[in-house]
Amino acid sequence: MTLTEQELAEKAKGIRLFAFDLDGTLMRNDKSVSERTQNAIRELLARGIEAVPTTGRAWQGLPMPEIGMDDFHYLVAACGAIVRDLRTGEFFCRKTIDARTAANLLRTLMKPGISAYVCIDDEPGTRYGCAVNREEFDRVAAAFTPRNGYDGAADIADKVERLGKGVLKVGINFIDPWREEDFLSLPANSGLTVNPAAVSNIEWDAFGVSKARGLEELAHHLGFGLEQVCTIGDSGNDVEMLEAAGLGIAMGNASDVARDAADFTLDLTNEQDGLADFVERFLLDK
Repeated sequence: MTLTEQELAEKAKGIRLFAFDLDGTLMRNDKSVSERTQNAIRELLARGIEAVPTTGRAWQGLPMPEIGMDDFHYLVAACGAIVRDLRTGEFFCRKTIDARTAANLLRTLMKPGISAYVCIDDEPGTRYGCAVNREEFDRVAAAFTPRNGYDGAADIADKVERLGKGVLKVGINFIDPWREEDFLSLPANSGLTVNPAAVSNIEWDAFGVSKARGLEELAHHLGFGLEQVCTIGDSGNDVEMLEAAGLGIAMGNASDVARDAADFTLDLTNEQDGLADFVERFLLDK
């Protein structure tokens, strides 16, 4: 469904929670957040509309210093595995993959052309990067903006299993000849949820985890339903929240699947303050 701007303005009147992705949505490509965007978010909060970062990133260290803000009341992180009250530190939702399941998945993923990472659900936010060997890790990493250090090869799976802590997510970056569809069936025997996070980037979460589920739990806690939630995003792991919300907005730089899931696609990208422009025109000017 594609709304007209008039229909969009009408639906925006009942919004009580604005949920936004970080990478490619709130943040520019250099990971900065413009002053205009910060001001728009602060004005939403001042008017009593909850503004909630809703991201695939792990919860530790969020909100990030790059955002330049500490105003948020709530956080949905790790694609909905985590829902947290940032003022009290309370977790409303904390769903993790058990260590043995995560370790077995890592062992399956140790193939040439793949670099893997795992995020542990502990206070330091422990994160391991691995591949079949260092040379292969560097070969894959050359195609991506570096996000992980190299911590080892197959022994990382053993380390995760010995540690015994819940895992927020397991993810991979991959290069030719691998394709996204090669990995979509892997959770079938492990009871996990698969999320295509970005181009050539797949992540696995605990069963049933999604940004939509996390937002549903938060909205219920706040006393309303998803029909009063507006979501905005740009990639595959935003699809469910774009479809489930009362109002789903795709960025101008959004992937095709995000555009198809949204009620409206913006003309402006994350580099052009598309989020701020939408907030100013439809959530503040009403």
